[in-house]
Amino acid sequence: MADILDRSEYKIERVAFDDALMHEGARLIVRDDRAAIISVGRWSMCVLADGGDFYRYADEYNLYGKICVFGADNNLPETVGLYAPACKMFAYLDAMPPAVDLPRGVIVKRLAPSLAQTVLDAYTNRGGSYTVEHMAEIMRTHGVFGAIADGKLAGFIGRHGDGTMGMLEVYDGFKRRGIGAALERFLINYIMTYGRVPLCDVYTDNTASLALQHKLGLTPATGYAFWFEKVERSDRK
Repeated sequence: MADILDRSEYKIERVAFDDALMHEGARLIVRDDRAAIISVGRWSMCVLADGGDFYRYADEYNLYGKICVFGADNNLPETVGLYAPACKMFAYLDAMPPAVDLPRGVIVKRLAPSLAQTVLDAYTNRGGSYTVEHMAEIMRTHGVFGAIADGKLAGFIGRHGDGTMGMLEVYDGFKRRGIGAALERFLINYIMTYGRVPLCDVYTDNTASLALQHKLGLTPATGYAFWFEKVERSDRK
């Protein structure tokens, strides 16, 4: 049977789906010429040949709740009658990881789960929706890494529950020192030591992060990703 993820426009999405199935305990729901759907933790993740089929698949496989659609046209929210800001998925596809050149006086350490509230306070200010318990679990299972400069926490980066990179934060007073780029290079290296492909999703209005992904050599997906936090039968139009 044909596989939708064999299409060239879904190259990055295929990498993401295969990585989640191999390393994140994702459950395969369907994968054919019209759709690829997996379940990862609290989320259902989809690639659909036609965004208009969104509710048909939601009905058939009871996907209501948290749903992400990858490789979509930028008008998908209008098509399905839901709102979510557009993201671009990126993947680091080079065979060799980037060199990690830490700024002078900066070291990187894995942060203890006891610092979950500290991480959450900064991340929530930028739209994160984790609870402190969930953040602590992420720190135990996936890791959040902090940049220590001048004896203080200058910033951090981590991985979300699906294994993708995110939560990049550099505190005021430490910006414009290359710390953000150094943290992401460090995390790319860390992920690649496990034989995995570094992936991330970036909101399309986050120009600084988009520029950083290109600077670090990550490859963007062709389409857009939309993370719908709450999908219910009553939302259907």
